Formats: sequence, C-alpha cells, structure tokens
Amino acid sequence: MYDCDDCINRLDQLVDKELSGPEVEEIHVHLDACGDCTRRYEFQEGLKRLVKVSCSEERAPAMLRERLRQQLNS
Repeated sequence: MYDCDDCINRLDQLVDKELSGPEVEEIHVHLDACGDCTRRYEFQEGLKRLVKVSCSEERAPAMLRERLRQQLNS
C-alpha cells in the first residue's frame, strides 16, 4: 500500500496517465483515505488542465518562434 511520500512522488505520473492499472488502483486507495494527498492531486490535475487550455489557445508570436528556431539550430 502506498504512503503519502509514495503517492506524492507518483502524482505527476498519475496525472499524465503513465502508471499501470494496478499502480493507479493503489494510489486511488490512498487518495480515498488521505485528504492531503487528494488536495495535491486535484491541484496538479487542475494545473495541468489550465496549462493545456492556456497553451492551446494561442501561438507564440512569429518573431519569438523564429528566434527560438535560430537558437535551437546554433
């Protein structure tokens, strides 16, 4: 069974759907019993959604994209 440290160390992977089914189940058992870890999980999940929405609505300005391309190619 996962403790808080294990759960916290795996939250990013849980949010990114990178864990196996059994790992997800074990973490959810812990989350069901631990309000602190549940709040952390909900925060990280909400943050990921916010970043996804914020980044998908606009593109970087053309000038910025070009400068980044130049820096990456040098």
